[in-house]
Amino acid sequence: MADIPSDLTDVGTHHGNQPPTETGQTVRSPEGPDPSTADAQPSSALFQVVRAPSEDQLKIRVHSARAEPSPPDEGEEIGTYRTEEALRKVLADANVDGWAAVFEDLEADRVLVDTDVNADHAWIGQARYSTITLFADAEAATTFAENHERPLSDR
Repeated sequence: MADIPSDLTDVGTHHGNQPPTETGQTVRSPEGPDPSTADAQPSSALFQVVRAPSEDQLKIRVHSARAEPSPPDEGEEIGTYRTEEALRKVLADANVDGWAAVFEDLEADRVLVDTDVNADHAWIGQARYSTITLFADAEAATTFAENHERPLSDR
């Protein structure tokens, strides 16, 4: 404490203006994974889940990991998810077991239909499929795929 000027005491309290306790701002910090459980892994994609105006259809739009997706033109956004596990949990909560899905494959420029999908389906979460549309009715999925701009694949 040798750098304290001689005219100031080295003991005492601050008598100046106190900082405001309320700043008018709300600060939120999302909870991340426990750092002691595993190493952090970069996200490969951002999954945006949208419920169509008809309750029996969900759409998963896959974006690059750093994208900031725009709100959907139609329907209600359920949320955006950075991990396959989070996406699968939301689909399980939406009870999509037994639904049909139309997978848009950008690499092959085609759409694929699978009439028996669940939240753990192997293709869900792969960045190869830019959009996955889930239908409660298999016939609606087939009709959607037949009318799609990309050709329907026979696998």
